[in-house]
Amino acid sequence: MFSAFTSLALLLSAAPAEPAPAAAPAPSETAPSQVQPPSRIDSVTVPYPEVELAAGRQADVVLRLTIDEHGVVTESEVVRSAGAAFDEAIRTASLAFRFEPARVGGAAVACQIELVHSFRLEPATAPVPSAPEAAPTAEPPPAQAEAPAAPPPPEEKTMETTVSGRSEAERMRQSAEAVRVVSTTRAQARSVDMGQVLAAQEGVEVRRSGGLGSTIRFSLNGLTDDQIRFFLDGVPLELSGYPFGFANVPVNLVDSIQIYRGVVPSRFGADALGGAVNLTSAPLQDGAHGAVSLQGGAFGTYRLTLGGSYRPAAGGIYTRAHLFADTTRNDYRVNVEASDDSGQLRPVTVSRFHDGYQALGGGLEAGFEQVGWADRVALRVFGSGYDKDLQHNLVMSGGPFGEARYGATALGTQLLYEKALTGAVRVDALAGYAWQASDFQDTSQWVYDWFGNRLRERTQPGELGGDATDQTLWQQSFYGRANASWALSPSQTLRLAFAPTLTRRTGEQRRLASPIDQDPLSADRDLLTAVTGLEYQLNAFNDALELIVFAKDYLYAARAQQPQPTGEWLSKDRDLHQLGGGAALRLRVSEPLYVKVSYERATRLPRMDELFGNGVLIRENLDLAPERSHNVNAGLATAPLRTRLGVFRGELNGFARLARDLIMLAGRDRDWTFQNVYGARALGLEGATGWSAPGGWLHLDANATVQDLRNVSSQGTFGAFEGQRLPNRPWFFLNATARLSLRGVATAEDELSPFWTARYVHGFYRYWGGLGSAETKQTIDSQFAQAAGVGYKVRLNGFSLGLTTELDNLTDARLFDFFGVQRPGRSGWLKATVEY
Repeated sequence: MFSAFTSLALLLSAAPAEPAPAAAPAPSETAPSQVQPPSRIDSVTVPYPEVELAAGRQADVVLRLTIDEHGVVTESEVVRSAGAAFDEAIRTASLAFRFEPARVGGAAVACQIELVHSFRLEPATAPVPSAPEAAPTAEPPPAQAEAPAAPPPPEEKTMETTVSGRSEAERMRQSAEAVRVVSTTRAQARSVDMGQVLAAQEGVEVRRSGGLGSTIRFSLNGLTDDQIRFFLDGVPLELSGYPFGFANVPVNLVDSIQIYRGVVPSRFGADALGGAVNLTSAPLQDGAHGAVSLQGGAFGTYRLTLGGSYRPAAGGIYTRAHLFADTTRNDYRVNVEASDDSGQLRPVTVSRFHDGYQALGGGLEAGFEQVGWADRVALRVFGSGYDKDLQHNLVMSGGPFGEARYGATALGTQLLYEKALTGAVRVDALAGYAWQASDFQDTSQWVYDWFGNRLRERTQPGELGGDATDQTLWQQSFYGRANASWALSPSQTLRLAFAPTLTRRTGEQRRLASPIDQDPLSADRDLLTAVTGLEYQLNAFNDALELIVFAKDYLYAARAQQPQPTGEWLSKDRDLHQLGGGAALRLRVSEPLYVKVSYERATRLPRMDELFGNGVLIRENLDLAPERSHNVNAGLATAPLRTRLGVFRGELNGFARLARDLIMLAGRDRDWTFQNVYGARALGLEGATGWSAPGGWLHLDANATVQDLRNVSSQGTFGAFEGQRLPNRPWFFLNATARLSLRGVATAEDELSPFWTARYVHGFYRYWGGLGSAETKQTIDSQFAQAAGVGYKVRLNGFSLGLTTELDNLTDARLFDFFGVQRPGRSGWLKATVEY
């Protein structure tokens, strides 16, 4: 079940849209004593729209402003519209507002506020007062207009200010950590899945062997698969009830995505080599809240997501739950070679006929907040399962499969405890158990063609080659996470983290060649890891400098048995103790500009699937060595820069990954294993830029990545390829997005959002570039994919209703994953969302 940030909310008296008098108003009695709300300190005047002035119209506009820890407005959103002219006038002006920032315990923090601006006309009989230039007034300067009578004075409004996880995104972006925070707000209205959201970020590649539910592989700055760790609210994703991988986690259940590049904070207790991705859920809110989304479209695809929570008050009991269900035929058309009536191979276009996917899952969480013995204690239970047809091998070579399938079922529970022991010391701990059963069946007696016809009976059953398979793998994991932080002073913090995990696996192969043969899956295989991290953080020179220094200790113990031809078992045990550490620095060069540099000497321990195989297409390799790498990041970024021409954003980063014993998936057709590359080096440059038009009616964003990944070792299996690029990895790709935001189209509280996205991937080799002639090299050609759609959202009586229609792969381009599997062509989607 998804956990949430703790949010701090208080009701305050409304500040007027124009600057307040010099004396600051007293905070509301409901505000905790340690919380100080933001207050206006600028003298910006909001112009009265001429068209509305001429028509004699008045209105109230409600804005939601996001204010960073420096008092700068980073986002302005119209919550209650009064029409395009009124909205644009106040929204454009609000981007120039400046505030004394909100403070918690004296420390400046980012926050969100709702602000009401009242446009009011003065009666014709009254003189027009002139606003003094030296001192701002408490009310906006009135405008001259003819009116039959004086309107009633605007009633006093109430504001809600929230210091919450949503505003945490900008704070994290400008911290010393090498992190990018991606909000899923827009993605929740679209038909994209989590893999597509991540693939639109710089430095990220997502490869997949088909449509929804297909095998997914993730790459960040050139490092791939388990070299990048995935978390759900700080807990490893595979231990949180998602056995099918990150890409199939419903987007509507995730509030934001944190992408850590190369340097992973010690609080995650992770042995990641190239970074981490943390999916976070929305913060709890008082009262009852719920959301439902339903998506349907091409290839018989339907996705349903339900979520809800109930918290009577900020303290006491709360509950929440979620449910998701997915189904698809994945019967999109692909180009293959099939035999004609004469037996000759001819290029044909056919529909995939054995690639269906179904998934169902959910979770429940119940807990208490702000009780005497805990700030928060929660119990979660979750379960999920999926079933997937297997259409072909990893490279789409040879004939299709007509009956092979695999799937998994996962169950688990977690107990979470958080407590501030003193004003300076805080602890949180989590203990959990996860159980998973993975099935794989390959027992077909028939050979199928690409049209789904049975051609002939096999001499021996099994479509993937070799013997028939009917097996189940059982895996249990016991894990814990404990973190403690100590505020040594207002500018210094010490943190300690400890994360042990014990995983046990066994299995059963029900189709042995002979009843007296050993079952290679029946051996018990155990993997124990423990990561301890110590971190020190310093904020100095009025937050101009932030420094984080950390150290990590890695313990690793693997116990396995390998069957021998003699019928005996050979012990294959491995123990390891490693030390690592690093540092991260952020320095503000000027108010909008800052520099970030980070380094980590990282270690990544082999995972269960890498050592013992995945029971489907990947074989075991019990001799794998742990990976090590020196990871360096250096970047230059700017806070949102607001001008009369709009809001500009920019970021430029360079990275280096100097790895030893890099674990890489290698093989051909049926025989794939993870193997060590003794030495590998990745160098790269990535940049992102964006612009929003004045008034926020148009948003343009783009990012690009150039990376060079090479084998730098003359030893081992791949020694002959020293100096060559690692195969099957793109070296240049870019993304672009354009979005319109048209408000007040049909009602005062609606938005129409047409959008367009594009992705370009330059061509690359599927295998080592030094092998074969130019004519015989296997390549993935350059690809350019586009999508477009339009979304409509309206607020009615406490409900938010949304409807989006989208066309993916506009030009019906031929797209391929890294291994050469063809991706879906042009497809249409429709998605509806309701929130309360």
